[in-house]
Amino acid sequence: MKFNIRFVLCFICLLMTVTGCSLTAPALEKEPIENTAFLKISSSLEVNNTDESLILYDYKEALAGDGLYYASWRIGDATPYENRDGDMVDLYDAQLYLLLGEFTSNAKAQENQDAWLERTESNYEISAEEEIVCDEQAYQMITYTFPDEDSPYDRGISAFGVHENSAVCIELTCQKDFTGDLEAILTEFLGNCTYH
Repeated sequence: MKFNIRFVLCFICLLMTVTGCSLTAPALEKEPIENTAFLKISSSLEVNNTDESLILYDYKEALAGDGLYYASWRIGDATPYENRDGDMVDLYDAQLYLLLGEFTSNAKAQENQDAWLERTESNYEISAEEEIVCDEQAYQMITYTFPDEDSPYDRGISAFGVHENSAVCIELTCQKDFTGDLEAILTEFLGNCTYH
């Protein structure tokens, strides 16, 4: 979980430092974020989440000027968890993280996707890697476990893709006692992602 929690926490801290607050899409301002099934992420991606157990938890577009977008979904109820820094955070049975970057060219998008994939491969114990296609979009999908015994998460699955000038990393991680099928959940989610 070294990459996942540290990256997300650093990313969120950076968002708060840079902006002082987060910008949210108009649709998210009208109703609680949990009730949002359809989410437009930049001009590149639309997510129409049909999995009722996968609840939108967070959405950040505060670094849109830099071409970065972040969203997360959760499965299960929150339980308090003390992280390495001694802070209490909400921990869920499973969480899905989406990071989208918009770049100046397809080559730059590919370069960033490759860097994200390499970072993931160096931080986790990879058990499987394959290329898949969901709704006509190609992804590199990897399955892994967390080598860090202090991590609250046990295993995960990630998909990396490039569409025109955008790169995306979508990661689904879960606790040890989670019984859901990670590949099926992620594949259904990817099938409901539409790129423009």
